[in-house]
Amino acid sequence: MSDRVASLDARWILVALLFHLGNLSCRALAWRSILAAAYPAARVSLLDVGAAYAAGVAANAYLPARGGEALKIALVRLRIPGSTVTGVGASNGVVLLFDCVVGVSLLGTAWALGLVPALPHPSLGAVGAAAAVLVVAVGIIALVPRLRANLRQGAAIIGTPGLYVRRVVPFQAGAWVCRLGVAFAMLAAFGVPATLPVAGLVVVAGGMSTLVPATPGGVGTQQLFIVVALQQVASAASALSFSIGMQVGVTLVNTMLGLLAMMLVFGTMRPAAIRAGLRR
Repeated sequence: MSDRVASLDARWILVALLFHLGNLSCRALAWRSILAAAYPAARVSLLDVGAAYAAGVAANAYLPARGGEALKIALVRLRIPGSTVTGVGASNGVVLLFDCVVGVSLLGTAWALGLVPALPHPSLGAVGAAAAVLVVAVGIIALVPRLRANLRQGAAIIGTPGLYVRRVVPFQAGAWVCRLGVAFAMLAAFGVPATLPVAGLVVVAGGMSTLVPATPGGVGTQQLFIVVALQQVASAASALSFSIGMQVGVTLVNTMLGLLAMMLVFGTMRPAAIRAGLRR
């Protein structure tokens, strides 16, 4: 592993870093547009939204079940006067909705072409638990009018499809292009055959690992999926080294950006001050 790291092509690492920053920027711009439509009377700062998004992405690498999403919502809620947790949560759901559509489409295409050996089969217990949670959530929403109003406000941009297509879709599409760019550049840096189809497989495999968010950042699951996905173009050892190296590198970059984001939001790096700010 150390030999492979030492032989990395730094030029491709730089390209991957630029694509990764582009991905985060595009997603922050898309979310800011959704929030601006939800709260037109408030000043929705791109810096605040970008900082919250970066902090949440960093937290996702350390918290199971994508706990960083809650941090994103909490930070944005603090920075937008008059906003609500449910409204900001709904706006984040609009971002994730596009990702689900694209991710499922890519996964289905890869499976139909035989590029993915098998899709994970959830247990009956997991399906039952998910169904129960969904029923309870729908019941609560149906019984609480204020909650419904907040959710509608957060997803207001969906009610104006033209605005959604102009202000959100281009940025989210750009983010997916950047994700492919990160995978392509990292493949090249590690000396694994780099083509767009192979980069697409890496992105699909990374997405599949989030279907089972039992470990922070999908550690372990992501490595398994990538090794299986790349078995026709690289040895298991090469695929594993690539997967570990890419995840470690992305996590380090996200952590640094997340720390900087928290400093910008709270004007301090003292943990006590940050915790106090989150409790407000």
